[in-house]
This record gives sequence, structure tokens and C-alpha cells, in this order.
Amino acid sequence: MHPTQTPYTENPLRAIILLLCRVALGVIFISHGWSKFTDPTIQEAIAQFDRWGIPNAGIVTPLVAALEVLGGACLVLGAYTWVVCVLLSLEMAGAIWFIHRHNGILVGAGGWEYCAALIAGLMALSIASAGQFSYDAWANGGESGSSRRRR
Repeated sequence: MHPTQTPYTENPLRAIILLLCRVALGVIFISHGWSKFTDPTIQEAIAQFDRWGIPNAGIVTPLVAALEVLGGACLVLGAYTWVVCVLLSLEMAGAIWFIHRHNGILVGAGGWEYCAALIAGLMALSIASAGQFSYDAWANGGESGSSRRRR
């Protein structure tokens, strides 16, 4: 191994780092999803989605909010991690397409950088696995998906 490389499976902090990444992303998605239901109401969120030109806003908005809350909870628990990461990444790609793409990169101008950063984190987590401290590892007999694939 080259001295600048970080050992992947042998890194003693790997499980903790993956746990912290999952929890951070999960809390972000839970808070955004929950706010669609409660800040001030789901009806206001539907109206905002409609103003953004999102098709079928009355159906899409509660589905997006539920995906964010439930998907965020799954990330915190490390449950069905790669599937949740893909679904949330697709949702963020939709947010970039429908809401942010015409506003440039910077989030301060309504740009897409925040959504892109979330996608990057989700995709990295989807290929790294949920780690040792997760439902996924427990359900697989204490092994994360990545260590199983290396055999």
C-alpha cells in the first residue's frame, strides 16, 4: 500500500467514521422532510412545490417528505443503506433539475451545490457500506456489505 493511501477495511476508525457520516446525512434528511410536514404545514409545502413547477405536487410533496424522514431514519440506523442512498440521491437530482439548475452553483443564490454535496455523500456511503455499527451489518451476521464483497 502506498503511504498516502488510507487502509480501507483495516482502518480502526472506519466504523466510527461511517456511523458519523450516516448520522449526519440522516439528521439532515429527517429535518428537511419533517419541516415539509410541519413548517408550517404540508399544504404550504405542496403550494411551494407547485410554484416551483414540480408535476403532481399534491402527490409528490408528501412522498418526498416521507422519503426524507424514513430514509433519514434508515441512514441513522444503517438500514438498507445503499438502497436509501440511491433513492435520496435521485430525489436530490430531481431537486437540482426542478428547482436549482437555473440558479447557478452557489447555494446562497439558490444554486445546486448543497444538493450535489448531499449526492456525493450519499453515493460515497452507498459504496462504502453502512459499516460495523449498523442494522445492515447486524442483519448480515456482523459483517458490512463491503467486507462480504472482498472475500
